[in-house]
Amino acid sequence: MSSYTVEIEVPADCDIEQAGETVEIDVPEDEYILAVARNQGLWLPADCQQGWCTTCAAELLSGDVDQSDSQRYFDVDREEDMILPCTAKPCSDLSLEACQYEEMLDHRADHDKPPGTSKR
Repeated sequence: MSSYTVEIEVPADCDIEQAGETVEIDVPEDEYILAVARNQGLWLPADCQQGWCTTCAAELLSGDVDQSDSQRYFDVDREEDMILPCTAKPCSDLSLEACQYEEMLDHRADHDKPPGTSKR
């Protein structure tokens, strides 16, 4: 089984301990990025953890992920490099910018797609 390096950029305005930092983790190809990040102390925002609510939205800066387990992920999300780390498994080394919930809402509105059902 392969494991991939995932570099997570946490914006300074993200309301978590590692705000403003870049964190690197190793994620096995059969595990979700969010679960591994949380197990390693990076408590990224999330709600449903099923790929439905979009609370965990991130921008994929490089690399590739498998989003096939997501409950609500659209081709247009992939085309715009938006991912849901709660149901994203790495397919390569990758880099992402976390805490992109508001950006995902705007993206979905621009493409006439449902925004999700976050409790935020």
